[in-house]
Amino acid sequence: MINLPIEKLLFIDIETVGCSNSLTELQKENPKLYSLFCHYESWFKKRFPEDENLSLNELFLSRSALVPEFSKIVCVCMGLVDQKGNFKTTIFSNIDEKKLLEEVRKTLSKCGELGYFLCGHNVKNFDIPTLGKRMVVNQILPPKILPTYDTKPWEVKAIDTREIWQFGQYSSISTLDLMCGVMGVESSKSDEMDGSMVHEVFWNEKNLDKINVYCEKDVKVLYEFINKILNLK
Repeated sequence: MINLPIEKLLFIDIETVGCSNSLTELQKENPKLYSLFCHYESWFKKRFPEDENLSLNELFLSRSALVPEFSKIVCVCMGLVDQKGNFKTTIFSNIDEKKLLEEVRKTLSKCGELGYFLCGHNVKNFDIPTLGKRMVVNQILPPKILPTYDTKPWEVKAIDTREIWQFGQYSSISTLDLMCGVMGVESSKSDEMDGSMVHEVFWNEKNLDKINVYCEKDVKVLYEFINKILNLK
């Protein structure tokens, strides 16, 4: 199912929050971006029909972290198997997004030169484009391991566990939580923390450490899932 050794996979997960604590704060800090968010209200509600009755501010709190133009990256965790066969993780986190991304770019550039492939859940549709766009927004040239506009689908250096689990069935339920549950891998999601809580934890609780722990768990779960796939007989 995977034609790469696990030693050549760079497991990655990112955590994002809305670019501001609230829509009211965004209006003060960046009136243009505030105006753009308001302009795309209908797009958000078509994309997320369950949010039809939410106020504009509630919509921002609920969905801004999912759209790179209205979000910021606060944590990136990467993991790989070292020469001794041990799985090691590294966490990059900072309230200053630019400083965080500068460090992330250095690591991604080095891993790209060494022939690594990125591995993550929904990494092609979320983590990779979010990293690329947020780097550009922060005036950082994205590393070559990230695809560009002319990268052909088969040239993308990424293994997406969501695609693995779908088996080509794009209408299937393929969340990381469900995938882990049926494969006997302990989920990273809990009552204490899941993706929907990250914005609140960052902006109101000011607890970056809690986000780091959650992000690292996601990466460890990815490794355990891939390990099981590679050991199929």
